Amino acid sequence: MSIEIKRKNYTVKLDDPVMYVDNESRHRSGHMSHAMAQWAPNKFIDFNSNVSAEKWDGHTAFGWIEYRISEDGGETYSDVYELPYSKEAFYDGVYAIGVEKAVACDDGRIVAFCLRNDSGKGCTPWNTPMVVTSLDYGKTWTKEKELCPYKGRVYDACYYEGEIYVLEFCNDATVNFVGVSEEHLYRIFKSKDNGETFEEFCVVPVPTEGRCYGSMLFDDDGKLHVYAYNVNDERHMDHIVSTDKGVTWGEAETCYLDKGIRNPQTNQMDGIYILHGRKGDNLADVERGFVLYTSEDGYNWDEGTHIGHVGGGCYYSNNLVLKDKNGNNRLLIQYSECYKGNRVNVKHMWLTIEK
Repeated sequence: MSIEIKRKNYTVKLDDPVMYVDNESRHRSGHMSHAMAQWAPNKFIDFNSNVSAEKWDGHTAFGWIEYRISEDGGETYSDVYELPYSKEAFYDGVYAIGVEKAVACDDGRIVAFCLRNDSGKGCTPWNTPMVVTSLDYGKTWTKEKELCPYKGRVYDACYYEGEIYVLEFCNDATVNFVGVSEEHLYRIFKSKDNGETFEEFCVVPVPTEGRCYGSMLFDDDGKLHVYAYNVNDERHMDHIVSTDKGVTWGEAETCYLDKGIRNPQTNQMDGIYILHGRKGDNLADVERGFVLYTSEDGYNWDEGTHIGHVGGGCYYSNNLVLKDKNGNNRLLIQYSECYKGNRVNVKHMWLTIEK
């Protein structure tokens, strides 16, 4: 059932969700790995994972990565392709590969950031992240290379004014997937040559104890925002802003989120900030589910709207701004939803804004 959210200066509309990957019918699962990247107007790549439905009740990275190509803004998709690096790693049996984020550069190349999980366990621990690149819109891929020497998880990546920015929480998760040491830091790595090389750019000065997950965006004014999840206070998300593309940072603050958030995903479209993710797992007074928030300034968020109510370990998500047939912006939201226990299908939902 479609949802309409009326705010003072705008209205948000969410279309009915549609199935993107039917894992239930093939007795598989598909956690995380919802990367999407647009290399030309309405031409984009869309990743998903194909993992075991038996190990860890489907909440695992034990499998490989698939993707499809759309050249009409998400109206239709190609046949399914498999990411060679992920399939080779699966056969080797040492690492399970995830792709939660990818970017497309001005020259059309696609750069995907690969998480490396211990293949024999659930979703942790993590080794150093890897990078693979396609120069032909997903037909072939380069050999994998290491992003940086820090073990951890890439939570976001964006391409802005000819440079790639990559946000990693540097924590191998051998003790806990949230920060438990002063060595666990959010770092941004940057590439000025479309992913050929990366260098450490900065440490994001937000608290890291009890933190994990993260989201990053450049707003319409060129300000760089970073958001971080706090396992000890799921209603207050850390937020910090740089007005000079990450060279210096303001003071870290917190955003109040009435229904909590876990694994936050952000974007800005038509001047409105959008935030979605799984509702806080530790909030005993609300049911688990998928929640959407909007804001006019990226600081002050509305009370939140439930857009999914299934329990279990699901609602990992991502988004991408595309155009409809009339040239208007619309946001594609991709997310996982449990069909049995922690086994998930992958769905799509369209979001539009009217003013």
